[in-house]
Amino acid sequence: MNDRTLKVLIVDDESNTRNLVNLSVDWNRLNMDVIGEATSGLEALDLVESLNPDIVITDIQMPYMDGLALSKAVKETHPDMAIVILTAHDEFSYAQSAVSIGVSDFILKPIDKNLLNDTLSRLGEKINSHRLRLNELELSHQYFKNNIAVFQNKVLNDLISNKSGYTYDLEELGMVELGFDTDYNTFQLSLINITLEKNRYTNLERQVLLQNCCSYIKNTYFSSGKAFVFTDIYSNIALLNNDRNISLNDISEHTACYFRDQLSTSVYCGIGLALEGTDSIYSSYNQALNALNMCFITGEEITFADSQVTEHQSSIFYNNSSIDNMRLAIKAGSSSQAVTFSKELLHNYSKVNINDLDGVKILALNICTCIKEILNEMKISFMADLSLSGEMVLDIFKHDRYSDIENTVVIMVEKACALITEALSTKNNSIVSQIKNYVDENFSNYELNLKVVADKFYLNSSYLSRVFKKGTGISFSEYLIKIRMEKAISMLKIQDYKAYQLAQIVGIPDPNYFVKCFKKVVGIPFAEYKLKK
Repeated sequence: MNDRTLKVLIVDDESNTRNLVNLSVDWNRLNMDVIGEATSGLEALDLVESLNPDIVITDIQMPYMDGLALSKAVKETHPDMAIVILTAHDEFSYAQSAVSIGVSDFILKPIDKNLLNDTLSRLGEKINSHRLRLNELELSHQYFKNNIAVFQNKVLNDLISNKSGYTYDLEELGMVELGFDTDYNTFQLSLINITLEKNRYTNLERQVLLQNCCSYIKNTYFSSGKAFVFTDIYSNIALLNNDRNISLNDISEHTACYFRDQLSTSVYCGIGLALEGTDSIYSSYNQALNALNMCFITGEEITFADSQVTEHQSSIFYNNSSIDNMRLAIKAGSSSQAVTFSKELLHNYSKVNINDLDGVKILALNICTCIKEILNEMKISFMADLSLSGEMVLDIFKHDRYSDIENTVVIMVEKACALITEALSTKNNSIVSQIKNYVDENFSNYELNLKVVADKFYLNSSYLSRVFKKGTGISFSEYLIKIRMEKAISMLKIQDYKAYQLAQIVGIPDPNYFVKCFKKVVGIPFAEYKLKK
């Protein structure tokens, strides 16, 4: 119960009545205190504003402003303030009209001492009970407000954990400050995994460190309120983007690189696709999780989701499922890892079922089927390869030794990885070839740079940079400068241009920078080259 003394204002134009009310009530027992008296409704209104009483006891008949007018005025500005009306018998029917105003109770004159005390006692209990509920609500609201990040983390984990099992309407999302842009309605997830060794950090230190990393991302990149950062159940840092002005791919890569440098530890990043609708949050998360798992298998620090990844393929690495890890390794073309997982799968089964060779054969056949499904999903033809043909697969049932079955599976896994590696290499080479052609045709554009080209080909700039360097042996910027300098040299063979003229022709607005690039590529200063020519 609230212990604060309730404040009472007595309003009556007769001093005898005011004194009678004062003397009739045991104010200490009721934990009440008379804080003021007024002789009219107008005077009472001023005191209500200055003293803010909890209870107003007022006569109904007064000059200038009667008790009903006073009650109405008070209720309009202070709806929670309690009002008790003192009324004579012949005024009672008139006083009953105050019910619609919100008056708390009536007391007939002449005033009965016991009735007045009982009425105020009940009113005091009601006020304190109401105040207690308000305090509880305020505490609950304050607790919710202070722990908004916890509730927000819970809702976000619900959204990524099940495609249809958890649904929230806009009002519920707004309560936890998740103001999604329903007009844009595009969502993308990325996951960052920071390797924090147990012998280096305690559990509490790891949690604090991850929260600090989340705070860094939020304060540095996610100020718009349409992108969110939280941790999933595997202690990955999850980035959810719903902001059309943010490139989650670039932010994820920059952040992962920053944490890698600052913490001096391994940091991996998996990035899902941008998909439509809140239901797609689940799918993009699983794509990001699958891409992150691929990092663990291939050793790549960052992996982008494959649009052909199915939900079945996004089984999590943390469960240490050999079949799931084998699928991921094959899909990445990582032959040694895929062979290890396939052997582990066969070995685990045979260890439990020592004499069940037929069971091993069925498992081997399932592995072969899994391989073909992956190749089909990646649209890679395998029919020309005899080791992946139907006859070769069925030969598994002819083997009488475990080692022969295992060898057959290993051969098929290695062949599949070789086909995938070749296909991925061809795809990357095709991209590199297209980009080289585009640069060769647009080198004179002053604004041409890595990001412009990446946007042109709908690629992430960091991914394009890695693929380009892997395919050409030099970085994109080095290639661009090389092409521009080769064009400058060919132009000099035709006509004697000045440095600033050539700089404009090849897309370099600064002549001084052009001269520096020329010396770096050709090996001698621009002026010396012209003299020799």
